[in-house]
Amino acid sequence: MKKFVFALAALFAFTATSAQAASDQGVKLGLGGYYKAGIGFIASDDDGATNPQADNRRGHAIKQDVEVWFTGETTLDNGLTVGARVELEGQTNSDQVDETWMYIKGSFGEVRVGDEDDARRLKSVVAPTASNIFKANDPGNDALSFSNNPLAFANGLVPNNTIGINSTAMNVENDSTKLIYMTPSFNGFSLAVSYAPDASKSGSNNGGLTPTDNTAGQNSKAYSIAGSYDGKFDNVKVQASLGYTGSNNEGTGAGNDDVDAWQAGLGVGFGAFNVGGSYGVLKNALNTGRGDVSTYELGGTYGTGPYTVGLNWSRGKYEFSNTQEPELNTFMVSGSYAMGPGITLDAAVSYDQYDNDGNTAISAGNATADYDSTSIMVGSSIKF
Repeated sequence: MKKFVFALAALFAFTATSAQAASDQGVKLGLGGYYKAGIGFIASDDDGATNPQADNRRGHAIKQDVEVWFTGETTLDNGLTVGARVELEGQTNSDQVDETWMYIKGSFGEVRVGDEDDARRLKSVVAPTASNIFKANDPGNDALSFSNNPLAFANGLVPNNTIGINSTAMNVENDSTKLIYMTPSFNGFSLAVSYAPDASKSGSNNGGLTPTDNTAGQNSKAYSIAGSYDGKFDNVKVQASLGYTGSNNEGTGAGNDDVDAWQAGLGVGFGAFNVGGSYGVLKNALNTGRGDVSTYELGGTYGTGPYTVGLNWSRGKYEFSNTQEPELNTFMVSGSYAMGPGITLDAAVSYDQYDNDGNTAISAGNATADYDSTSIMVGSSIKF
């Protein structure tokens, strides 16, 4: 592991010190980001007469997700490209500054340092979806959800799934400060590796050289490796991914098992059609000695002119205890209309089927009965 870290650090140091400035004024600042907004209604739900999940819960909502990106990039005299990116949440948030990193890239590939996803998540391929706002599988954790299924209220018990949507690329650590190296593409194939010494964001900025060791629940020393393919065979486009993330839980005793994750995905495109699917596993994330999560998803889209329609399904199984492994199935039909460059009008109908599989709630205040619901959603997305 130390050799792996030293190699990444040496590559970053070499490329950084060999750079020649293109201008004494530094890199010019650029802006980007997106604004997503949607309104959703629960058209029907069946939560069990003896223990209603939706009791005293509102059946409609208006939601938004906004990010502003500060970017800068320049090409130096020696041909290297150097840049940085800072992502700011557009609403008040406990994680106000999201991902932030700098990078250096050239013929050798790309090196990043900062708060960013690990190699597995960066390389993950998932099923295509018509809507960028409403999703049945949410590996980026940026979809708008309109559901009262119990996982939506599990408050941190389900990593990367606190909004009640299945994900096939769940977090082992969330955007912690790390080194990442991505190779160039060789006939469509490429690799990425990453390493995060500590599980917290900007952990290296707290006090001395390193944060406190042996902190229960921190999946530190997280390493990840992933490969992907992006190419064509005649008129058929193929994308594929396979990635792994391992970590060291620094706590001791029962309930502090190491957390790791796998992800695999495949997508195929031919003409106006795109189909694909993915599979994800998160090990030892939910409770003592167990707590595995496994998720599957399939989806397809058809596009003609400014219109795209899609059909998606996802299934997640959550091992909360020896006797309770609830499942969430989500079926979604969605559509998107491109109103202009970077501007879409989206709509979706989603059906959630939740099987509680036990006599206890997964968190305080949640019902123990099974829960089914149908949601109707309309929204718009603007990229800038």
